[in-house]
Amino acid sequence: MTAEAEASLHLRYGSGVQHAEAPRHWKLRTLGTVPHEEGRSERSVVMDVLSAPIGAKKLQETVRPDENILVLVPDKTRRCRMDVVLPVLLDLLAGCGIPDSAITILFAMGTHPPQTPEERAALLGEEVCARYRVLEHDARDTGTQLHVGTTAAGTDIRLNRLVCETDRVIAVGTIVHHYFAGFGGGAKLFVPGVASHETAVANHRRTITSDGRFHPGCSDGAIDGNPVIGDIMDAVRFLPPTWYFATLLDTEGKIVDGVCGDLVAAHAEGCRRVDARYRVDVHRAADIMIVSTGGYPKDINFIQAHKSLHHAAYVTRPGGSIIFLAECREGIGNDTFLPWFDLPDGEALREALLRHYTMNAHT
Repeated sequence: MTAEAEASLHLRYGSGVQHAEAPRHWKLRTLGTVPHEEGRSERSVVMDVLSAPIGAKKLQETVRPDENILVLVPDKTRRCRMDVVLPVLLDLLAGCGIPDSAITILFAMGTHPPQTPEERAALLGEEVCARYRVLEHDARDTGTQLHVGTTAAGTDIRLNRLVCETDRVIAVGTIVHHYFAGFGGGAKLFVPGVASHETAVANHRRTITSDGRFHPGCSDGAIDGNPVIGDIMDAVRFLPPTWYFATLLDTEGKIVDGVCGDLVAAHAEGCRRVDARYRVDVHRAADIMIVSTGGYPKDINFIQAHKSLHHAAYVTRPGGSIIFLAECREGIGNDTFLPWFDLPDGEALREALLRHYTMNAHT
């Protein structure tokens, strides 16, 4: 839009909002999706999703009373409204005759640091934490991991043994665009979600080409020709029977849609819906881009927050400026990140990426 008078800017920052007035002479355009008007409650949306599984039978027609169930859930860096979804899913399992003692909830932490009991309760709900066995994956604890196979690309897949030893996994998450894996959610709940640190590093280093550059196939919404997600999807054949539920959230963080059923088929449909709803066409690069991550938990640390900076760079002209708002209440997010900035130039960086890649080095 063209601003005839000063325009007020309101951008989410942590758990609050930052406000500013834009100069009178700026021509402003706001990039974002139109808020979704949803008359139904979040619980009713979840129930509607459960009634229409994709590529699989309904959950209550899939599980058996004698099964041990492992429920995979994302950690605090992902917002998916588990406090709404899990009680519904767990009630369904109870109605199928599965006792609480046969259900374990495992946080798919990836390589992220552990959470506090309070943080776990905030995500799952205090009643769920009190009623069920709740654990966190530790990517560096090799004693809790088993080798299940090697992908065609050569990645050794080591997973938390709870995944390998259960009768069935119910994977719960959300689907969003992802800056190098195309989309978040789906099989990423397993790799890197409950994979060893070595498996995660081997997979993530596929973001780097043989000459030390960011792979052109690794971008938001890109699946075909994406070496990272291709490697992850190849690992699906090593997984136990899995039933999948993923939320789609609006800009306010409320559940407005979702998919469930087969891990691959349901996730593919969810990715299509996310792309249709949240991709924004931009026909002219901006001189100045003011960007917010959308607040907590997307700006919990810099590693997570930078994804919005990555997006902003897509639509800012060479030589333009980006003003980036991110609270980063937990700092950088990875101790191995800052030393990469000590390298003298791009050539030294490319050489180091090829010789000494570490987690998040591609970032």
